[in-house]
Amino acid sequence: MRQRQTRGYFRVLLLLSGLIIWLSNSDAWAQGAAQEADAVTKVVITGSNVNSLPGIELHVYGMDSQGNPLNLAEEALSVRHNDVVVAPVQYAGPYQAGTFTVFLIDIPPGVSGQLPALQEAIQQYASPPTMMEQVDAVAVYRVGESAAAQLLEPTRFYNSIRNLFATPLTPETGATALIDSTVGILEQINSLKPDPDMVAAVVLITDGTDAVSTQFQAGDVPRRAAELGIPIHTIWLNNEDLSEFSQQVGQDYLAGVAAGSGGVAARLDNPADLPLIWERIASFRDQARIRYSPEELAPGTFPVEVALVNNPAIGAEATITIAENTPMITLDLPPESRSLTLPSVEQPVRLRFTTTVSWLDGVERQLEGAQLVVNGEIVQDIPVSTIGQFDAQVSNLTFGANTIEVVVIDNQGLRASTPPLVLDVAEGSRSVPAELAASGLGRLLGTVLLVVVALVLVTGLGILAWRSGVLSRVPARLPRGRSRRARSPAAGATAAPRPPTAGPAHPEAGAGARAVAYLEVLETKSRLPAQIALNSAVVRLGRSPVQADVAFESDITVSRLHANLMLEGNHYRIFDEGSTSGTWVNERQVPDYGTQLLDGDEIHLGAVHLRYRQH
Repeated sequence: MRQRQTRGYFRVLLLLSGLIIWLSNSDAWAQGAAQEADAVTKVVITGSNVNSLPGIELHVYGMDSQGNPLNLAEEALSVRHNDVVVAPVQYAGPYQAGTFTVFLIDIPPGVSGQLPALQEAIQQYASPPTMMEQVDAVAVYRVGESAAAQLLEPTRFYNSIRNLFATPLTPETGATALIDSTVGILEQINSLKPDPDMVAAVVLITDGTDAVSTQFQAGDVPRRAAELGIPIHTIWLNNEDLSEFSQQVGQDYLAGVAAGSGGVAARLDNPADLPLIWERIASFRDQARIRYSPEELAPGTFPVEVALVNNPAIGAEATITIAENTPMITLDLPPESRSLTLPSVEQPVRLRFTTTVSWLDGVERQLEGAQLVVNGEIVQDIPVSTIGQFDAQVSNLTFGANTIEVVVIDNQGLRASTPPLVLDVAEGSRSVPAELAASGLGRLLGTVLLVVVALVLVTGLGILAWRSGVLSRVPARLPRGRSRRARSPAAGATAAPRPPTAGPAHPEAGAGARAVAYLEVLETKSRLPAQIALNSAVVRLGRSPVQADVAFESDITVSRLHANLMLEGNHYRIFDEGSTSGTWVNERQVPDYGTQLLDGDEIHLGAVHLRYRQH
């Protein structure tokens, strides 16, 4: 508890006693510290993915004895599935799980002069590139009388931090409990995480004194943090009300907490040290995707273990649940046909893919949608009637390794994707394996069919125009003499604002068009109906009622013109309009070329949460 002046001598006596014990037991202390540091080394399984059966994917990260991330791409790992060792175990690339950082601040009157720098430090973290909006999250707590008090609930947005500090912090004058507050945060941090896959960390900002508790010892803080795998990064505040000796006591205590938990220690009065903490936290944003295939694939819940081959004692355990109605899809392409040669990757290449779709329980079901994904980008919607074999125009291949996936969704709403297939592209004369070569006859027939359809349409339109008398009125509508310029608005008049569009309107869409889809409003602070029908070819979403067709006026996390939906055929494609926080579909950020929406897709615009529904 904070009674600094009355307990000053007591802290000095404690420090002197600790120094005497340390000097008399230096060997034992060193051995214990080494064991404590070893305890920091660990491997953690944060999640799993069974959507690419027969392969199973685990999301894993590791931390070495210094608190740095292990490079699991270079570490040999062993996996036991249902107590059976499986092989091979493959590193399938990074998984952007994000980080969750809790700032725990302790601000007695003696540090009031550093409050602007403290607020600036937290805002520095909550800015690019150290924190990524919609990927990372942050919360702010204050050391309280018996437990930490929340100042800012977990958020994924920069503006939330800026809004918090719009009202400056003030020093705490009452009693506080530094150790109790810190241990309390450690115990509840996993329940605070917006996403269970996130890697958590604590940033403790304090002068480090009053490290007393009625429940815990000072050493319990780094010990418990190491057990939970949650590093505590410390930022020391210089308390002008304390003696130089007491200031050093606090600084030494914080350095010990950071070292014992795998964190980084820094001083607020040395801002050059702070990026070391931010970089350490950000280094855990990406985890490893570890893939394996069990010998016997069956539905149920099974234990799984991952360990380092060179140190089997360092590992993690989790459970995997596989539903019996899980869909499965595979790309049928033999290994010897997974390479091709092209003179250039600037021009699209037409390829043919063959797939097999089944369900784990053997029951045949219907597919509702399918997409081809190349190098992480959706390049084509696939008609479900041709999912067994289809041609695709691929325009984003690169020389070297390319990942190919096919994603489907069935009538149960369950998604499945093919295990990522690597397609190697070399530079040279065109050479495409027969299994990948699209049919030349098919392309020719397709071209002929398009020409015939175009001729029929043009002829039909001409006959219709002739019968309706439109053609007879055309000469009268032609301009005579010089072309007339569009007149500007009269003086004093205000031109109506014209919001930008992402593309041409659908010719059949209009105010009276039948809604082909609608949006379910799952989360928003604005007053809107639970369902929003999509009747137009272009539907603009944003905060401004002037620029947007659907306005979320009370949601400050939404940009004035945030995104738009464009009707393409019978489906909508969503585009981001340069918004601050981006547009996200199923937790993937919408790229420049947009994302085709399927029934059930979940959309995030800032803090607004929508679900797309297709008739």
